[in-house]
Amino acid sequence: MSPQKYIRFVSPYPCRWIPGAQRGFFYPAYCLRDGMRPRGGEVAPDWLRGAIGDEIAWFCDYLDAPDRFGVVTRKSPRAYGGICWFRDDAHTFVSHAHALAALITEAGVPIERVEAARPGTIVFRDNHQIVAIPPRDGVYMN
Repeated sequence: MSPQKYIRFVSPYPCRWIPGAQRGFFYPAYCLRDGMRPRGGEVAPDWLRGAIGDEIAWFCDYLDAPDRFGVVTRKSPRAYGGICWFRDDAHTFVSHAHALAALITEAGVPIERVEAARPGTIVFRDNHQIVAIPPRDGVYMN
């Protein structure tokens, strides 16, 4: 049996609360759906905004929000923030993620699929996703 892999869809926008990490694809998806453009630019046409909204609604209906996104240690009062990854065996969720990524890319925001076998320290896990604190060096192990 091969080791569990994790899949993440990232945008070109940096994550302000996790140095070296990129924001996931939900940030530009919500911006585009709501008639805004991440970092300025043209607003997506209505048909595309509607399609993005439909995919967001699907995730809201079927993907539970993690109940833990980070950890605080006694050594550091600063919280270590985590980022979300899909489990590679969550086929339906990954398929919908591909569809949403294609729609966001169609709107002019490139989305990249990233895979890792060791995405960092896992602080939350369910049947479809994990939240992991990225390695300090920012290098995920594939």
